[in-house]
Amino acid sequence: MKITVHRGSNQIGGCVTEYEYNGWKLFVDYGEQLPGVPILDKKLEIEGLTCGDLSKSALLITHYHGDHIGKLSEVAEAIPVYMGYTGCEIYRKLQRRLSYVKGEIGEKARKSHERAGLIHTFMEDEEFSIGPFSIRPVKMDHSAYDSYGFIITDGADESIVFHTGDFRAHGLYGDEFWDTISSLPDADAVVCEATNIERSRDEAEPEWKIEKHFKELFKQNKYNSVFVSSTNIDRIFGIYRAAAEAGRIVLMDEYQYYILNSVIGKNDWMRNETERFEFIDEDGSEVSDTYDLGYEFDKGLPFVLKLDRTVKKTSRFYIPAKLRKLINWKGCVLIARPTTQFESLIESFPAHQSKKYLSQWKEYLNPDSPAYNEGCKVRASTRTPICSQGIAHPAAKFRHTL
Repeated sequence: MKITVHRGSNQIGGCVTEYEYNGWKLFVDYGEQLPGVPILDKKLEIEGLTCGDLSKSALLITHYHGDHIGKLSEVAEAIPVYMGYTGCEIYRKLQRRLSYVKGEIGEKARKSHERAGLIHTFMEDEEFSIGPFSIRPVKMDHSAYDSYGFIITDGADESIVFHTGDFRAHGLYGDEFWDTISSLPDADAVVCEATNIERSRDEAEPEWKIEKHFKELFKQNKYNSVFVSSTNIDRIFGIYRAAAEAGRIVLMDEYQYYILNSVIGKNDWMRNETERFEFIDEDGSEVSDTYDLGYEFDKGLPFVLKLDRTVKKTSRFYIPAKLRKLINWKGCVLIARPTTQFESLIESFPAHQSKKYLSQWKEYLNPDSPAYNEGCKVRASTRTPICSQGIAHPAAKFRHTL
């Protein structure tokens, strides 16, 4: 088996790796380069992937992050593409959402969504064959849900390669990850993603600790808004559990709920009993009521925010009066995104009791980094503890994770 790393060995992202045997070509990932990399994202000329004979080629996708699947829209329909079932569903929902954006971004997302509809999906440990190759998907621990590595064997069983894809060992399934790795067959070669190869292992904050940190912060602050990637399922569900344990109501919009329900069924959410609440309202009057069974909090579900349709061209979410009173009583955790609707809602919270958190890659906040994002700075700049991938708080030096 011949292995060629076309791109990704000298940079983060833009991954393309080729495995060739007896005239057949198996490619793993076809990603875009990350913003700010010094190498131009020029059109690749790769025999069997972007040009030439495509009849003996196939493409495996490890996970839905753009630096691994970002060029899917350019893959010819003649090339079969394989991806984990749930990861593919999340990717299609994401691209469908982005397809409504005007201009080049929306057009590309529309093509990606259409191409994703032709993807062949697989489940964990479901072996399959492509030409002379035998492929066994291996579930990996990563911030992208349903991520995979691959055990690739050639037709003569002469070569076994383990292609890891992105991985970590500090996620919610970190312990299972090491059990999985220890059970793999001996490989003749390992093609390993090594983003953190030069970093101390102590820098990675385990997800369970991040959840614990959030729980304490949510207890301290009544109105909490967390900006987090919509596809970081582990982190969002950890935030949800932290909010529930802190006694705060969880709010998210329809898109976020739509993404989460790709992996979380209604029976998987924590269950809370319907409560009768009594408290003093802001105007000094006594309030005594039972929570409306029409809401879904009695089932442990978050409240799904919708746009206010009572006002034309509004940029606000509709917050029923009873829900607003309940939020004023119990406090909330808002799973936020950078839109005017969310900013408007956040500004309505009492400033002295409100905190914002950025739970994303720390380099977005670094002005010296090519990945610096001015929008992240704006979102996290006002009266906020700042959370990057891990959680970073000015008063407690929590570290970052990838």
